[in-house]
Amino acid sequence: MAVTPLVAIVGRPNVGKSSLFNRLSGTRQAITHDTAGTTRDANYAPVDWRGYHFTLVDTAGLTRADGEIELAAQDQVRQVAHVADVIVVVVDAGMALTNEDTEAARLALKTGKPVILALGKADTLGSTSPDEFRRLGVADIVPVSAIHGRGSGDLLDAITAHLSRRPAPQIDPPLRLALIGRPNVGKSSLLNGLLGKQQAVVSSVAGTTRDTNANQLRYHNRTIELVDTAGLRRRGKIEPGIEKFSALRTMSAIHEADICFLVLDSTEGIVASDLNLAGQIIEAGKGLVLVMNKWDAVEKDDKTQAHLGAKVAQEFQFAWWAPLVFTSAVTGLHVTKLLELALQIDERRHTKLPTGPLNRLLEKLMAKQPPAGLKGRQPKLNYVTQTGTNPPQLTFFCTYPDLLHWSYKRYIENNLREVYDFTGTPVPMEFRHKHNDAVYKEGKR
Repeated sequence: MAVTPLVAIVGRPNVGKSSLFNRLSGTRQAITHDTAGTTRDANYAPVDWRGYHFTLVDTAGLTRADGEIELAAQDQVRQVAHVADVIVVVVDAGMALTNEDTEAARLALKTGKPVILALGKADTLGSTSPDEFRRLGVADIVPVSAIHGRGSGDLLDAITAHLSRRPAPQIDPPLRLALIGRPNVGKSSLLNGLLGKQQAVVSSVAGTTRDTNANQLRYHNRTIELVDTAGLRRRGKIEPGIEKFSALRTMSAIHEADICFLVLDSTEGIVASDLNLAGQIIEAGKGLVLVMNKWDAVEKDDKTQAHLGAKVAQEFQFAWWAPLVFTSAVTGLHVTKLLELALQIDERRHTKLPTGPLNRLLEKLMAKQPPAGLKGRQPKLNYVTQTGTNPPQLTFFCTYPDLLHWSYKRYIENNLREVYDFTGTPVPMEFRHKHNDAVYKEGKR
């Protein structure tokens, strides 16, 4: 299969690179904000334009960097620029050129790749001629306004003029895995370990990742998309602006994922926000794996893992079916096991249960322990059928579903799980009255 061309967007901070990325890719993946330096990790998105197919990448703003995070981001920009097939240098059309603009153009031209100069925020260009930007040395200049869409088609035409027309890759939808957790629990380091290369910017500073950062790999002939997300703090601690936007992207990543790796810090133990995140993952119907990361940093003996595992089981009683894996992104401990687990859980989430055996099991459970009634009204589960996959969803038709106690529903679920292996995935259950369409979901009325 031909490799999809890569088109990189580079430029100094706050010239509109992320807005342009969102406009060209037709997404809202990259966070846009008037604070310089919002983008740190590279964002990737597929683009189709008039029969051409390529991957667009948004990069951190090029600037003079002193801090640990900024230096790593600048290295990433240079790496992406050197592997790109086409480079789009973005400048602010409404402002005078700066040293950073000159450096961005110099870096791009130095690669020997085709370079296009995008005059971002072209609606502010006024009477200034685009020719005044030719001193940057880039021959191909396209004015564009990401907000209004002006010039975006011209820019896509300029990009694809340097690409070969290739058929869109025909592959199965990827298995989407999201790394979820509090700030500084090691999600980005774990992502790098899973990818086997330095892809995400990694730092000991909490909050390094702001955008969702998606990368694909092939594992056992399956395409897997790994999504690194911003760390989520307690709701009351989330600051307005960039952090709030990051939190929204993280929640969106949960809902778009098939399976979530909830990354925990073994050096700090379980906190309330860990439990809250697990609840939100389950509520969204996603697969769940508990990942106890930084295991290499824990002083331990032969009983430490067992004691911590018991503590996790106690705290996550509501998700007792979620597997627990002790990992170390530093040493690579059990990192590959996460991918193995993901494939197994994905298979379970697509399980289709035969109706006959399912109802015979229900009859057996009813005979062993019938549901309790109230004032002469006796709930009865008449039959059950599977009504969905990914996750496997079961619908029960019964009388007086509103009288079914949550403990009885849990009794049914626990016994179903003993017969059918649903490790790693929730099993949503609906309870319908057999004579009407009233629906009673697990835990809700």
